[in-house]
Amino acid sequence: MRHPLLYVLLLCTLISCSRKSDKELFDEGKAAQAQQNFQLAIDRYQSVVDQFPKSAYAETSQYFAAIIYNNDLHDARKAISAYRKFYDIFPSSAEAANALFLVGFLYNNEVKNTDSARIAYELFLQKYPSHSLAVSAKFELETLGKDPTQVLQSQKTSATGASEQSGSQKE
Repeated sequence: MRHPLLYVLLLCTLISCSRKSDKELFDEGKAAQAQQNFQLAIDRYQSVVDQFPKSAYAETSQYFAAIIYNNDLHDARKAISAYRKFYDIFPSSAEAANALFLVGFLYNNEVKNTDSARIAYELFLQKYPSHSLAVSAKFELETLGKDPTQVLQSQKTSATGASEQSGSQKE
């Protein structure tokens, strides 16, 4: 009767020894990303976050997963989810402000959900009023739901009018 228990203990020992470290998973994710195997990279990065949430590699892994969804896979909804998860898990990160801004940007420009974009931008401005992206967040809020060509035309008209006024004041 002891033999089945011995086999179970041996199996458990083998499984625990074969578990990869946070660094190994992160390195595998980086290698997969470099080889443009984006799904494998995301899987490895998510394994780091899920298995080692306090690891030094977890923060970078979550951010890299979001970047892959956004830039490489062009999946705005998954990118939003990954950036939001990043912001929720690592609110004091140096990249937290960028992640929150990108949530608003993707909602507005890719998903066309202006209500969610407004919430994200307003939270961004509340949390990071002096961040370098604050001017962009304010601009995005002012132009929510507007066609970019109309916004550019409006800016062009304003700039032309301002330069004409400036020219007439010199005379």
